This record gives sequence, structure tokens and C-alpha cells, in this order.
Amino acid sequence: MEGKVTESYSMGGMYMYLCEDTGSVPWEKVVWSPFGIPRHDFLAWLVVLDRCPTRDRLLSWGLTVNPLCLLCNSENESRDHLFFNCDYTHALWSEIAQRCNLLALHSWNDTLTQLQGLSANRSIRRLTLIAVKATIYWIWNERNSRLHRGIFRDKDSLFLTIDRQIRNRISSLRVSHPTTSSTMMQCWLTIG
Repeated sequence: MEGKVTESYSMGGMYMYLCEDTGSVPWEKVVWSPFGIPRHDFLAWLVVLDRCPTRDRLLSWGLTVNPLCLLCNSENESRDHLFFNCDYTHALWSEIAQRCNLLALHSWNDTLTQLQGLSANRSIRRLTLIAVKATIYWIWNERNSRLHRGIFRDKDSLFLTIDRQIRNRISSLRVSHPTTSSTMMQCWLTIG
């Protein structure tokens, strides 16, 4: 048969193609980390790439929206403002950062650089990345809740939500990784 493609495809070949190392970016291990919560990892990836539909981006697309941040109503909303220059998010981030023994920086880029240089202790690093990404996720969730449902939570309520999710994630590791789970929970509760 002329013109027939003789090249065959296999699932294994496709998997190898998809997993091929095409180079990495400095923030790769911050976003895609072991024991992370997949939806948090995905949102962190979008935030790092500045692909979330923040109000500054909506305006750049020609949409007519109020540019003010939904969380503080005092400055224009952008990724860099939401994470963590906004007074509301910075106050929340300060509590989480203290638990993780990090400096609560106002700058998104400085925070990302700080996360890239985390300590070599794997349990502490994993806990910190879970906490940071949970914070990013719940800040974005609160922003969207205010926008779409008109539901407003204060910083303390949001902190309790993040704290509960982190504890639940650590507890979920108890059976498969008991030592890691124990170390992470001890570290999380030390300052709390």
C-alpha cells in the first residue's frame, strides 16, 4: 500500500516522549514537589507563570473591570500585589511564613527566590512548600469567592482553613510515610 505510514506508536514510546527532559526552570521544584496537593501545585504553576486572570490582566485584554484588589480595595490587583504585597494577604502570609521559619517578604519574586533556596532537610522543605502553596490556593479562592459569590472571610478564618488543610495533608501521609508525617506535624505544631 503506497502512502501508508509504517511508523508505529506505542504507549511506552509516547510516555518516554512526554517525560523527555527538555530542560528545567529554577522554580520547578518549588511548584512540582513531592507530597504536594495537585490542585495547589497546578495553581502555583499558573501563579509563577502569571497566567491567573487577575484584574490587571483582564484590563490588558480590553475588558472593563474595576482595577482595585478585591482583598484590600486600596491598590490595583496584580499577581505581584496579591502575592504578598496586599495588606490582607501579607498579614496571612506572615503567620504562615513564621510557622515555616521564613521571612514574610512583600515581593513575589523575592519570595520565589527564597523558596528556591530552602534548606536541605526534606521534611521541612516539603512542609514549607505544602504550606506556601496552600496559602496561594486559599488566597486565590478567597479572591474568587469575593468576586463571584460576595462571600468575605477575615484573615483569621482563612488561616484556620489553611491550617486545617495542612494538618489533614500531613495526617494523610501517616500510613505511607510515618516518619516524614511525624516530623512535618511536629514542625508545623512547634510554633502553633
